[in-house]
Amino acid sequence: MARTRARGMSLIEIIIGTALMLVVFVSLMGVLRASLMVSSLARAAAGANAIAGTQMEYLRGLSYDALGTVGGIPAGGVSPATTTLANGIIYTINIFVSYVDDAADGSDTSDGNGITTDYKRARVSVGYATSGQNRSVTLVSNFAPPGLESSTGGGTLVIHVVSASGAPVAAATVHISNDAIVPTVDLATHTNGAGQVVLPGAATSSSYQITVTKTGYSTAQTYARDAVNQNPNPGYLTVAKDQTTTSTFAIDHLVSLDLATFSPIETSTFVDHFADASKLAAMSSTTAGGGVLTLAAGETQGSARSVATTSAYLVTWDTLAATTSVPISASVLLHVYDDTGTLIPDSSLPGNAAGFSMFPLSLAGIATSTYPALAVGGELVAGAGGAPLITDWSLSYEAGPIPLPNVSFTLTSTKTQGSTGGGTPIPKTIVSTATGADGTTNVSLEWDSYPLTTPDRDIVDACPSPPYAFAPGDTPAALLVFAPATTNSLRVFVADNAGAAVSGATVVISRSGYTKTLTSSLCGSVYAGSIATANDYSVSIGKPGFASTTFSGVSVSGQTAYGASFP
Repeated sequence: MARTRARGMSLIEIIIGTALMLVVFVSLMGVLRASLMVSSLARAAAGANAIAGTQMEYLRGLSYDALGTVGGIPAGGVSPATTTLANGIIYTINIFVSYVDDAADGSDTSDGNGITTDYKRARVSVGYATSGQNRSVTLVSNFAPPGLESSTGGGTLVIHVVSASGAPVAAATVHISNDAIVPTVDLATHTNGAGQVVLPGAATSSSYQITVTKTGYSTAQTYARDAVNQNPNPGYLTVAKDQTTTSTFAIDHLVSLDLATFSPIETSTFVDHFADASKLAAMSSTTAGGGVLTLAAGETQGSARSVATTSAYLVTWDTLAATTSVPISASVLLHVYDDTGTLIPDSSLPGNAAGFSMFPLSLAGIATSTYPALAVGGELVAGAGGAPLITDWSLSYEAGPIPLPNVSFTLTSTKTQGSTGGGTPIPKTIVSTATGADGTTNVSLEWDSYPLTTPDRDIVDACPSPPYAFAPGDTPAALLVFAPATTNSLRVFVADNAGAAVSGATVVISRSGYTKTLTSSLCGSVYAGSIATANDYSVSIGKPGFASTTFSGVSVSGQTAYGASFP
């Protein structure tokens, strides 16, 4: 008789079965989620279409003369922008009504009957957000007058929006306002693909204010004539009866300027006067305090080493200096170490292994890239006259430029918005701001040329040298090095015939009783501060490979910048 054995599911079979069920469940959930999303999108779209249709039917129910928006051209009682809530969704309703000049009877000045307000066109846009996306529905309908077309008694306003190169700019927002007429005008519309807004039927007036904007672009506008701006450019627009007024406004991509401010390269010094042992990293048979480093009591020789010194903006090592008192047959020898306490080799500092007793000692041969931190150490040996003393030692170095925070500056555009009654230009843009706590800032500007001024500092160096000339969409970086302001200063920017900075040029600034010789920086600048006001300075420039050049009659008054080009 055969025997059968009951057999249950193994652990592996249970795991595989569970995984299969999980895969099926996740798939079903994905299908369900997609189905709900499609349903939500369809419901939201249906709501938008229903609202747009209702609004259009409302407009069709108005009389032809009443068809217009509040503050619009043509004017009417329809609100141009409203919101409504339906099915938990907020819908934004925008209505724009305009006259249309039908090309069938000729357009603008070529219109066969001289009437450019042939019929009206209404556009209803309903915008909404669902599933993290912005969507919209738009309906457009034409409305014919009940009888023959007739003149509105006004004129046509045409706005052209172009880029810096003259190319049309589509989808720019054109805001038109006029509070000098009844009803007042206050409307916003957008340029078409040709960069135009055409508004037939505009009421006659000389007070149309225009502002043109687009995200990421500069702004262009008309300006009011007032007590200061006696000659606005451009001024408010005028629309005359049965005439077409055309005006062009230029906008383009904004410039994004990253500007950083620094203090100049300066000499800094690590010094220890031995008030205590706080600046010493190691001591052996020595004591520090009361202004001296000397041997400990009863010791005939000893040593000490300072803490290491460095700078995040280290340029060069300068000198080692010390003040010592050495009795007969005693000795003090100083050495230079890196930040680990390792002796700098003689290949970088000749004689360092033997030690130094004559100061100051040049450290210019020590490469900052190899040794970004240094320490000074000393060996003291007593003699017949007693123990030697070190009253101070120091390591000096040059560091910089170092970020300079909170520097105020002003950028002033060359473009103007008009002029005073006396003909003084009024800049279109004046940006007065400051760098932040890290010495940097970002400024958005229109394409133009911008002089830069600083009220309380002298510009020592600049890359590039202002004034700055920016093209649309530029993303320039500018570096400025400042010194405290002096009454009169002169910064000379040395450039070649192509305008590129020339570094390493010898520049001599002179006049009667004054001569200063300088070397141009990597940015091509030299600076002379605290000099006299005069108009007879000479600037002589020379460099191997270039023709030496002298500029005479250079005037200095206040913070003066002078551009010097030589072949």
